[in-house]
Amino acid sequence: MVMKAHEDKTYRGAGAASLTIPWGEETDADQPSVGGYHLVWARDLYEVATAFYAMGDKEAADRALSYLFNVQQKSDGSFPQNSWLDGRPFWGSLQMDEVSYPLILAWQLGRTDSQTYEKHVKPAANFIVKNGPASPQERWEEQSGYSPSTIAAEIAGLICASRIAQMNHDDDAHAQWLSIADDWASKLETWTVTQNGKYSDRYFLRLSQHGQPNSGEIINIANKGGTWDEREIVDAGFLELVRLGIRPAGDPLVEKSLGVVDAVIKVDSPNGPVWYRYNHDGYGEQADGHGYNEVGIGRLWVLLAGERGEYAVASGKDPTPYLDAMQKMANNGHMLGEQVWDRKDSPDPNRFQFGEATGSATPLNWTCAQFVRLAVAAEDKKLPETPAIVSEHFAQRKSQAGSLH
Repeated sequence: MVMKAHEDKTYRGAGAASLTIPWGEETDADQPSVGGYHLVWARDLYEVATAFYAMGDKEAADRALSYLFNVQQKSDGSFPQNSWLDGRPFWGSLQMDEVSYPLILAWQLGRTDSQTYEKHVKPAANFIVKNGPASPQERWEEQSGYSPSTIAAEIAGLICASRIAQMNHDDDAHAQWLSIADDWASKLETWTVTQNGKYSDRYFLRLSQHGQPNSGEIINIANKGGTWDEREIVDAGFLELVRLGIRPAGDPLVEKSLGVVDAVIKVDSPNGPVWYRYNHDGYGEQADGHGYNEVGIGRLWVLLAGERGEYAVASGKDPTPYLDAMQKMANNGHMLGEQVWDRKDSPDPNRFQFGEATGSATPLNWTCAQFVRLAVAAEDKKLPETPAIVSEHFAQRKSQAGSLH
């Protein structure tokens, strides 16, 4: 119901990221420059569309994709960082995963007709080829470089687009996009895995700014989070490689990197396990409890418990602890939000309690979608949104490589 409420009734399919302005009690929302989360992000809408599709509401998923293609997509094939409901861009950057997710969605929803291909799929795929794999911003919208989560979306998007090209007898595009997807998959570790970081002998970074993860390059964390060696900054974005079918759940590097993530950014709250976006994040309440105001302390993200739950499903393990944790982290109105308080001590125990909702965006449409998808995955014992075409492609390549040896 909450996801439905976020869909606009004029621009059908346009799902706002949230009907809230985070820390809105401290923001003058009556200004044209304040978008809050009343905007449409292609990534968030993809998450929502896959949740609708997972629970059998294909019409809602189709409306979302139609909105992305017909209202939001730009003439060069790309998608804005985010937009107003009528498609006017709001923030001005570019995130390559947002160009890629609609291609995956098109394949999953069977939108492979020639008009969709020529007008929407082909321009987007060509844009990825021309501008990837590095991205001006990764999924946390704050850094440029080579991000495992972004590159995972690009690879999966190109594989899906390649098959749609083949169905439309565009053999050149089919061959080119597939070749580039394979090339990027083969170089992924070179770009994003450090072998001389402080946490382990090999692990995925949140991102490397210039595709040189052993260089020790200095990275400035957004929201005044400080200046660090990029090898010290980790997130769990590499789990997209598993979710999108590029790496198996038991991949040794994925498992090793998860060990690093759990050591550095996992917190066991009274409501269950939950994670920070990345270490030294500055996007969250200030230390005294005041709302984020270009500076703060990043708190724990509820949807990351759901992502870890999906990884558990992919690993053949029980996702119930993660589903339960998400449910317990809802607020008193049963709304699933963006962040929860991250520590036992509190500047205001009436407002901030360990593992309970903060003043961040609540409800967050992406969190709702992640919860729904995890519930379906737990029931079906498989991830509803993993494109089989991608996992089959890489399984086949692995077996071919094995037979060559």
